Amino acid sequence: MTDPSRPATGYPAPPQNGYPQHQQPPPQQSNYYYPNHNPYNYNAPPPYYPPPPRATFFRRFFAALIAVFIIFGVILLIVWLVLRPRIPSFTVDSLSLSSLNVSNSPSQISGSWTLRFSVSNPNHKLHVYYDEIDARLFYRNSLITQNQLPPFDQGTKNLTSMDAHLVASSAYIDSNLVSRINGDRSRGSVNFDVQVIALVRFKAGGWRARRRFLRVFCDDLSVGFLSNSSRGSLSNGPRRCAVGI
Repeated sequence: MTDPSRPATGYPAPPQNGYPQHQQPPPQQSNYYYPNHNPYNYNAPPPYYPPPPRATFFRRFFAALIAVFIIFGVILLIVWLVLRPRIPSFTVDSLSLSSLNVSNSPSQISGSWTLRFSVSNPNHKLHVYYDEIDARLFYRNSLITQNQLPPFDQGTKNLTSMDAHLVASSAYIDSNLVSRINGDRSRGSVNFDVQVIALVRFKAGGWRARRRFLRVFCDDLSVGFLSNSSRGSLSNGPRRCAVGI
């Protein structure tokens, strides 16, 4: 009899794990999860093309220009903080008018105006040089006469008197202004306007500022008259003038 514990010769051995010998079991899949730390797809960077030389030149030029403006502004700020420049002040102390004559036919005006100004330099470190000075006399925005005044200079914290002599000899004016002047004089006062334009320089040691125009406006200078006299003087005391650059 055949022994059941021994397989029969000539037949293949039975599979040990349920699969035939010529067929291996499929590999077991691992349950461990490997996270993806780069959720974005990788794209190669675009090729680098250097900017054209012309564009590079303009970029550097504008950068240098901006740097120069910044440096210049810082220098101006430092100079202003050190020097603290201030505009001079002008005051009309006195005004006298003599030989006033206004005629209708022809429409002319004659007269002699003498003014005295007090000019103050309030700066502690800046000298002021008045190189060219021009004084003008107006009545109701109409120019009557003008004259050039002698130049002068002022030290720091200085008060200077400046005289201006203006003469009109048979100067033409509108006929409407003739009647207005005569009417104002009959009422006791005539208002004139004086303008002073000066070309000035500011200097402190070796530092000098560029020359600029100083404009002085002295409006509504009331000249009082007695009984239609040809002579008059400033009414209501000294008048402070407006000054600008």
